[in-house]
Amino acid sequence: MKLASFQRDAEVRLGTLNGDGSKIIDLAAAAGRKSAPFASMLTLIQAGEAGLEQARQTLAQAEDSAADGVVLPLDGLRLVAPLTPPRMLCFSVYDRHVKQAFESAITLRAGKTVGALAKRMNLVRLPKSFYAKPLYYKGNNLSVIGHDEDVIWPRWTEMMDYELELGVVLGKAGKNIDENDAMAYVFGYTCFNDFSARDVMMREIPRGVGPIKGKDFDTGNAMGPWIVTADEIPDPYDLRMQVRVNGELRGESSTSLMSHPISKMIAVASDEERVVPGEFFGTGAAPDGCGIESLRFLAPGDLVEIEIDGIGILRNRVVRAS
Repeated sequence: MKLASFQRDAEVRLGTLNGDGSKIIDLAAAAGRKSAPFASMLTLIQAGEAGLEQARQTLAQAEDSAADGVVLPLDGLRLVAPLTPPRMLCFSVYDRHVKQAFESAITLRAGKTVGALAKRMNLVRLPKSFYAKPLYYKGNNLSVIGHDEDVIWPRWTEMMDYELELGVVLGKAGKNIDENDAMAYVFGYTCFNDFSARDVMMREIPRGVGPIKGKDFDTGNAMGPWIVTADEIPDPYDLRMQVRVNGELRGESSTSLMSHPISKMIAVASDEERVVPGEFFGTGAAPDGCGIESLRFLAPGDLVEIEIDGIGILRNRVVRAS
């Protein structure tokens, strides 16, 4: 199923897309009640497989319903972030992205000649620690926005950037989860765009404390347009990904290029620390999925689209504060 959160009469409701993706079924309206598991995306996740089965049955019975307010055209509905506020970890597991980003940072700091030399001589080498286990930081879960919501440009950056990422939502609680069992904890997947202030990040990271404000600003974490349940994506390591700016293709990539699997991310995150239903992992920018890699950054008014096969398109515009 594709599960969405949407605004209706000043209330956030939980829905699921119909078969052809043109309509949303309001699950609470279809079931004739607002109680769990259809009160919110989180309550459905917390209800586990029993909640999902109830949602499937409700969808099957309601798809052709003529009852008022059950079946709604997707066009014109205001989608919001499918899950708010999630506990959020932001991983970085694509070595090629990190390498290309650091090569670009050298160019920005030292000029094109030095940057080209560093690339030609393969001077950027990732430390062994990158390959030992996936690294992450804890993201700001209060800055999450959804599909078609504006990203407000922070006043202190001139290098706003996008990040093409697969998002993972957990469906079960656990601690010290074995990597071999970890995929059973995945509830579903979504598109994620971790907007970044690159000039600020380049000042922070050499100090060994970043990213701080380079990632932490209101509206900087976009996810959506919905969550696709794990059963619809049997192989999350074979998804084609694209990012477009104002309709222009800026980058193509694939989840097959991950240096660490999702199962290892879950194992590392749960090492002596409990993970919970509704926890969100950004898997990190995919290679060629950021402006820093090609030194093409965003401008105010730009419309950014993240597309991942099997999930959909997440669209956001970056705007200056009025």
